[in-house]
Parts: sequence; C-alpha cells; structure tokens
Amino acid sequence: MSQETGLAVDINDGGIATITISQPERKNALTKPMWGELARIADDLGGDNNLRCIVIRGGSGAGFGAGADIHEFVRERDGFEKARDYGMLHAEALQALRVCQHPVIAAIDGPCIGASFVLAAACDLRIAADNAKFAVPPMKLGATLGYPELQIMLDLLGEAALFEILLEGQVFDAKRAREIGFVARYVAIEAFDAEIASTAARIASGAPITQRLHKKMINRLKEGGAIGAKEFDEGYRAFDSADFKEGYTAFLEKRKAVFAGR
Repeated sequence: MSQETGLAVDINDGGIATITISQPERKNALTKPMWGELARIADDLGGDNNLRCIVIRGGSGAGFGAGADIHEFVRERDGFEKARDYGMLHAEALQALRVCQHPVIAAIDGPCIGASFVLAAACDLRIAADNAKFAVPPMKLGATLGYPELQIMLDLLGEAALFEILLEGQVFDAKRAREIGFVARYVAIEAFDAEIASTAARIASGAPITQRLHKKMINRLKEGGAIGAKEFDEGYRAFDSADFKEGYTAFLEKRKAVFAGR
C-alpha cells in the first residue's frame, strides 16, 4: 500500500484484483493523490489480460468512503483554477475505470458519500451492505460537481433521482439506493464479504472476451449517436474466438467451460 495515497492492490489466483481504499483517520475520504494513483492503477490493471474482474472497496472498517477529503480543500480546491485542475484529475480517474476492459464492482459498506458515491457510480456494478449510507451533498459546501461526474450519475440514475439527490442532499439507505437503481442489490453486513467474493467469482468464471465486449458496447451505446459498421461488427467478433468454441463444446459435453480469453 502507498503511504502517500492509501491505496492497495491485491490480485488473487482467480484473476480478481481488489483495490482497497484505506484512510481510516478520514473515514476513507479521497485525496488528490488517490485520484491520480487510482487512474494509474486502473490503466495498469486494464492492460493485464490475465485479469477477469476488479473490486473496489473501503478498508480498515471505515466504510466505502466519506467523499473528498475536505481537509485538503484550502490547498487543492480553493478557487477556480485549483478546482478545475482537481476536477480534471478526478475525471481522468473515473474515465479510466469506465474504459478499463475488465468489469469493475463497487463493494459498498458504511458511508458512501459525495466523491465516493461518484466513484461507485463509475463502476459497472454496485453491491451494498445493509449498513451502507449514501448522499451527495455539495449543496452543503457551496461546491459543484463537474460535467464528467454529472454525466456518469445522470446516465445511471436519470434526471429525477439525480435532482433529488443533489438538490436535497439527504442521506439515504441501501433500500432507497436499490429503489433508484444505484445498487444492484444489498445484503446483510454479515453476508457482505461472502456476497462480494461470490459475485466476483461468477463474473470471473465467464468468458473474458464476452464480458469485455459487453462492457465496451454498453458504454458505447450510452454515448449515443449512430453505430458505425466496424462498431456494429464488433458485436459478433466473439463468435470467432476459441472461448466461444470452448463454451459450446463444454455445454454439449456437460462439463464446466474453461475460458482462456482467446
């Protein structure tokens, strides 16, 4: 773990990488160095074809994260120029997660506030513990989110839920997060670690080319606009893969498929 950033990466034998955020003295609040390091980590992991899935979670029992570290605002975000520079770094990290070829899970327990909420929104799948608490309260600080952050949240939540969250700034629970479509599901805190592990394992067991192409294609559809001929053809490239042959052969032979990502 970097002492400067409070981020650690662990990769298990199943091709699952876990990025752990740990700044317990600030309830895992995110700092400027963390955003830069997160962008670098996402790029590095995205280039590793042996990986199958990435999990982002909070560590040290401090929850997913209390948002941006307000203690550094005077130094890093006081004024237009500083705020824009910080925002560009923030957006770079979020984009790195979105374009990373591997599926990314946000494992949310405890507080998931502000910038931490936006970080979770940039992931592909969000699973919460029943003790999770959510809010995006820049209205209480006189701050704003930038266009990149707003676009991610708008794509995920829609206009009505986004306005509700931003204009009221209220804290809400995992049940409400499920109702508005922010989390896919929530489980009892006692079952949380097992649920995250089993979810990541299910994703990792799938054909990597299929998982990566579906993520890429869904993100492209969210961008809007006409799909070009080359893009359209990409939806059928998997049928040329060794993994596809392994998949249907395993099905016919009534055995579990072993996918190599080829």
